[in-house]
Amino acid sequence: MSRQTSRETYPIMADLLAPAEQGVAKVEHILVTKEDVARASWGSVDRYAATKPGRYACLMVNGHLMMTDTDMERITNLDFVRRATGDVLVAGLGLGMILHPICAKPDVRSVTVIEKYAEVTDLVRASLPNHRALHVVTADIFAWKPVKGVKYDTIYFDIWPDLSPDNLPEMATLHRKFSPRLNRANPECWMASWRRDYCRYLAERYS
Repeated sequence: MSRQTSRETYPIMADLLAPAEQGVAKVEHILVTKEDVARASWGSVDRYAATKPGRYACLMVNGHLMMTDTDMERITNLDFVRRATGDVLVAGLGLGMILHPICAKPDVRSVTVIEKYAEVTDLVRASLPNHRALHVVTADIFAWKPVKGVKYDTIYFDIWPDLSPDNLPEMATLHRKFSPRLNRANPECWMASWRRDYCRYLAERYS
């Protein structure tokens, strides 16, 4: 996947979000150099893998790097962007990057985002796409419950800062919890967690 393609799909978040800090959350700008890219490797799940040198935005929460808009993150979210349809539920706001192409899709009716930290929402709210049916809810996805009877055509969980087999139990918990909320009357319905298959691969490789 080329940088041109990813840039056409997503906005450049460093242009939309200025460095700022609020409570536990912070938006920073980072400079990825040629040396960073040369050291990067998909095998090490490096955030700079497949990325061109340049300026990028990153989100820190409680001192931990939660998300960047480097090409690794753009590419690994493309499947969700392409499959999003109807009423969409997303766990994890991050930089708000993936919401831009999703809200631009004519077949997306509504997007509900569950974000645990109000400070994250406060930092990125002004950069979110203008969509009449985009709603950001401050809640923990493990405790939050949709309105009785509501179903979603697309459900996506993206709350983990790193790719690790340790994420698999939480992914399984969320898939079980929200499986009844998936609109199976829609043949294009889809539910996934960010790079769940790769986490399974890591678990098998290092078991």
